[in-house]
Amino acid sequence: MLPRIKEGGAYIKFTYGPGLSPGSVHEAVSQYVKEKNVRPWFAPLTGVRAGLVMGKPWVEDLYRLPSRRLKVEFLPTDPGGVAADLSQEELYAFFRPYGKLTDITTMPSDSKAVPRYAYLDFSKVSKAVMGKNCMHGYVVSEAQGGGKLGTVLRIGYERKARFKFIWEWLSGHPRIVIPVLAAIIATVTVTVFDPIRTLFIKAHVTRTLHLDSNRFYRWFKRKTEDLLTRSGLRSTDDDEAGMQAIWEDRRGDIDQIKTWLMETADTFIVVQGPRGAGKKELVEQALKNRKHRLVIDCKPIQEAHGDAKTISAAAVEVGYRPIFSWMNSISGMVDLAAQGATGIKTGFSETLDNQLAKIWANTSTALKQIALEGRKKDDKDASLSDDEYLEAHPERRPVVIIDNFLHKSNEGGIVYDKISAWCAKDVLPHHKNNTDISTGPLHSPPQTSHTSYSSPTTYPSPNPFPKLSPTASSAKSPSQTAPKTSPSAT
Repeated sequence: MLPRIKEGGAYIKFTYGPGLSPGSVHEAVSQYVKEKNVRPWFAPLTGVRAGLVMGKPWVEDLYRLPSRRLKVEFLPTDPGGVAADLSQEELYAFFRPYGKLTDITTMPSDSKAVPRYAYLDFSKVSKAVMGKNCMHGYVVSEAQGGGKLGTVLRIGYERKARFKFIWEWLSGHPRIVIPVLAAIIATVTVTVFDPIRTLFIKAHVTRTLHLDSNRFYRWFKRKTEDLLTRSGLRSTDDDEAGMQAIWEDRRGDIDQIKTWLMETADTFIVVQGPRGAGKKELVEQALKNRKHRLVIDCKPIQEAHGDAKTISAAAVEVGYRPIFSWMNSISGMVDLAAQGATGIKTGFSETLDNQLAKIWANTSTALKQIALEGRKKDDKDASLSDDEYLEAHPERRPVVIIDNFLHKSNEGGIVYDKISAWCAKDVLPHHKNNTDISTGPLHSPPQTSHTSYSSPTTYPSPNPFPKLSPTASSAKSPSQTAPKTSPSAT
């Protein structure tokens, strides 16, 4: 017995005495495997079949994997002789006993290719393996249609060029394939990556993944600070007492910001003043007990060089990840090459404007989900819409703090244009000058280091909007007086 592991079978060489024939031995072996229900371990649902070898098999160890298609070449029995070209009917009669044939393809009659050949397609690979091993080297006699000197059958596996055909079709229709591919990529991005990015933004706002949000870490830190203070290793700073005096003096401004945040009117708050006036500290004191807040610092975004770094900086500010900013330049080159080859814009690359718009849109989605997390179906106001619910519960809305607004605005305003558009469309949805825009559950108090505020875009903003102007004397000394607030219109 000679095993053929590559083809999943084996050759069995046998001898027989007088009164027997190879056909009778084949029938006896077939009956035995059928009665014993012999099944291979690698194919438990397929039974073992036996076939009588009619030709001279070629036992090789080449890397030629079996396939359902066989290439049958017609060779002469002697060098220089002429081989007969077998018809489809004759090939069917020879190979049908080994398994179901799905198609037989012969060469065109006017073809000059030598040797002549035909393709036989079996329904299963196992049947093609049986046909090849049993009929390879078989000599077709003159009576069987093999010519005067006979015809030798040389059989080998032939793979169908399915994928080659698909590739040729795809490469030959770029005007159809490239837009469809761009649509598939966009669909996968929205379906797979957008929910992940929204989840990361929510974790960034709620500080789920931050160490200081862990209650065990906070307990350990508090106990350690108390122990150091009692042992005298940590002394209270006089500056802390001075800062407390300043915040007591500015209690009116802090309460004013808290009051504005609790109002249901869709607006934003501008805290402006010269450098060192204590704008950031004032806002931090006002939002100290606010659970969900998002700080967007415009300075690193505006100072980033190049579109990729600008996108990465904006994504870091809101926790937007994963971000493939490096793909923007590569997709731009691909888009340019495809446009030159096909004459149409593929849409692979996206401008900085579109990328920033995506970041802010995902941020709006995450903030709204955070605001609605505690809502239940059995609440007394469960019948209210999302916008009505957030108007009735302004304390649930996250606060967005835009720091260093208009920083280096003279060097380019696309970042501030997108932030202004985002505020106008998502923060101020019910303003009378805004139409056909989505709603958003948040307030945005921008912070700016400029002494005056002016919108860098033509997007509508509320008029009037609350404005707070801390004095330049700020948070250095507790003896300075608190500034006055004036919700004025600009």
